[in-house]
Formats: sequence, C-alpha cells, structure tokens
Amino acid sequence: AVNRTSAEIAVILAPHGRDAAIAETTLAEGGLNSTSAKNLPELVKRLRAGAGFAVIVEEAVRHGDLRPLVQFLNDQEEWSDFPFIVLTAKGGGLERNPEAVRLLETLGNVTFLERPFHPVSLVSLARSALRARRRQYEARARLE
Repeated sequence: AVNRTSAEIAVILAPHGRDAAIAETTLAEGGLNSTSAKNLPELVKRLRAGAGFAVIVEEAVRHGDLRPLVQFLNDQEEWSDFPFIVLTAKGGGLERNPEAVRLLETLGNVTFLERPFHPVSLVSLARSALRARRRQYEARARLE
C-alpha cells in the first residue's frame, strides 16, 4: 500500500550537475515535497513506492533502458495515469527532437518544459500534475 505522504511527493531524476538540487529547491519554494533518484532503476523503485508525479531531465533517459519504466506504467491500476514533467534542452519542436517523441509515446501523460525555464513555470506544471494525480486518487476511492 502506498502511504499518504509519498503519494504526493515528486520524484526527480536529474543525476548530473545541479539540476536535481535546483528542481528540489524550486518545488520546495512552491510548497511541494520532492526527492531525487540517482538513476532510472531507483526512479522506478521510488515510483512503485508511491509518488504524485516525476520530474525527469531528458538526457537522464535519452539512452537508458526504459523497459522498467514501461513495466511500471503497464502495471498501473485502471484509475492511474501517472504524470511526468520532462525538462528538455532548448531546441525546437517534436520534429527536431526524436527523443521527445519517444518519451511522449512511452510515458503517455507527459508535459515538456524547455530549459532554461522560469521557476514559476515548473511550480505551475508541478501543481497541475499533482492536482491531476489527486483526482486519480479520488477516482480510485470511488472505485473501491
């Protein structure tokens, strides 16, 4: 069973540089709790333990094996549509970014945020993702 506090936490996958620290600080300033994963397997482990949404930097999954993440998504209950925010590099639309297309097709419920971004943009997307996740939890409660 997923505990209440972890059900609303953001899990951040940004293993290089200061991206994770910046994302955690930005979310905290917006009143949101988060934790960081060092790699893709740890991300999936934390998502399975319970999370509200995930923030992923595109390059952290660019050449990674997404099968465990796909399995997590396939294992979701019918009420669940787990939300992802993917931080992308500057560089144009989907036609110029095959990785973004792959992530869109793989993750499903994904929002892209191009870097550099204004902190308000990340907090706004994060709150929207969490609000959507809370509605999913309400649907689960009705189904039960």
